[in-house]
Amino acid sequence: MKLCDLTQFYSPVSGGVKRYVHEKVAYIKKYCPEDEHVLVVPGPKTELTANGRSRIYSIRSPLVSRTSRYRALLNLRAIEEILERERPDLIESSDPYQIGWKAVAAGRALNVPVVGFYHSHFPEAYLRGGAKLLGKRAAQRAMKLTRAYVRKLYNSFEATLVPCDALAQLLAEWGVRNVRSVRLGVNTEIFKPIPDDAAATRRSLGVGQAGTLLLYVGRLAREKNTQTLLRA
Repeated sequence: MKLCDLTQFYSPVSGGVKRYVHEKVAYIKKYCPEDEHVLVVPGPKTELTANGRSRIYSIRSPLVSRTSRYRALLNLRAIEEILERERPDLIESSDPYQIGWKAVAAGRALNVPVVGFYHSHFPEAYLRGGAKLLGKRAAQRAMKLTRAYVRKLYNSFEATLVPCDALAQLLAEWGVRNVRSVRLGVNTEIFKPIPDDAAATRRSLGVGQAGTLLLYVGRLAREKNTQTLLRA
């Protein structure tokens, strides 16, 4: 089987979607000797990087953030040409914007099933801050339109994958009919409860036993709502 991932949430710095697809590539390499993986992402230049049964197509795309190094993948024709050449057995889109729609259209043209992964609840992330500028009524109207958009796009996929049951329930309430909850798990070689070095960690940071030690793992970005965390 040949699997193809499409996303523009891919940065050389970091990112959850990047981690997800690279873990998938590593799993296929180790456990699936008959399978291939193709990844299509934006980049500073158009190039192909091949490593055994894995291929990464980078399409030259403009930079949208110098901090996160994310790029906007606007060359949809290039995506179409790659899919026509590779002819994957399954396409997975990790993008709720133009890449998602292109994946759906390409899948229909090639008669290939397409699934979408709803990695994060982007309507809440972006409309949370906009509510202060738009006002309550306009924000409610914007959320209503966003729900309709999410419903239309994700019902176009064969299945919509989500990382947790809470998000699955929310999308189902919005009218997305094909939701499947897929837990991403934890890499226990990195994150493990032993040895118990809590006391040593507190000493190294100068935090006493009575103090509160908070660990945040993620990007310090507005859509992560880290301001609420810091205020707490």
